[in-house]
Amino acid sequence: MREATGPSVWTGADLAADDRWRIALGEAEQAALLAGLAAVQGRGLHLPQVEAADFPIDASLRALVGRVRHDLKDGRGFVLLSGFPVEGRSLDEIRLMYWGLSQHLGTCISQDPRAALVADVMDRGQGRKKLTRGYGSKRFTPLHVDLGDVVGLLCIRQAEGGAPSLLASSGAVYNAFLREHPELVPQLLEGFAWDRFGEQSAWEPPVSPERIPVFSWSGEQLSCRYNRNWMISAFLREGRTLSNSETLLFDFFDKAANDLRLEIPLGPGEVYFANNYTVLHGRLEYAEDDAMAYFDKRHLLRIWIQIEGLRDVADRRVRYGIGTHGHIGWTASELLARRHLDPQSRREILRS
Repeated sequence: MREATGPSVWTGADLAADDRWRIALGEAEQAALLAGLAAVQGRGLHLPQVEAADFPIDASLRALVGRVRHDLKDGRGFVLLSGFPVEGRSLDEIRLMYWGLSQHLGTCISQDPRAALVADVMDRGQGRKKLTRGYGSKRFTPLHVDLGDVVGLLCIRQAEGGAPSLLASSGAVYNAFLREHPELVPQLLEGFAWDRFGEQSAWEPPVSPERIPVFSWSGEQLSCRYNRNWMISAFLREGRTLSNSETLLFDFFDKAANDLRLEIPLGPGEVYFANNYTVLHGRLEYAEDDAMAYFDKRHLLRIWIQIEGLRDVADRRVRYGIGTHGHIGWTASELLARRHLDPQSRREILRS
């Protein structure tokens, strides 16, 4: 029942007055990204073929990568970069630069049934439906974590009226439970099953076979795995009803996270990377004409990254229990080798 402490425990009010989490890319970093792009294009490589060694970086980008990794692991748990060179570049070129930089941060992994390595986050008119993932909607996205170690979101185009991104410290949410609802902490530590939204392979169960702790301790490090939609969907899938205490737990988690949030008006050329064990992310609802052309819509690019040593976890379920099913959680080289289609194959991240 100890409190979480350290740089990753913060409130939105704290960080609104201290913007050291913002890093502006200068001319040197921008030129290095474009040089890396030119090197990849010169060799005729396609995105899944590009490993860190194929995307050269100079001293300025090496320093940036070091700063980002430090802030993710030992700092606030996230960082916002501005000035990413998107203006005048094709979508394919932007993807390659984003991928190349991210591969230097860690190992990028696939995210959905199509095994997308760089996912397009935009409204697809799906609304909010039961037993579906929510990133294809313009409706409010509650604070949550994604399935890899780190999530990156790069803004290509923002909605005309804006669609602010939200971040919150999961450690601060844990401390709110200790203050106001300590009786719910045992349930948080025990955790819940996660639904798989029908994205599992034919030989895998539709719901995670084990409960995934919402919060877990390893030594002095607290980690969080929370996504209300994925957990509530497991209840629906199995025909179970939430108890009063479970309903209170989910409602209080969402309220505490929302109260503690930092709001960021993410603009074109801005990208944030967030540690999914210490930082929750979400987005406010936004307005956009359903008939709008694809190339005018709000458009972000999402990457999931595995970084060895990012977080100490005492229980393998915390790291591997939610993102290793179906076509999710595979590296680019594994996808090229079609290992995701073989029921006998094991992901590289599971062998670490």
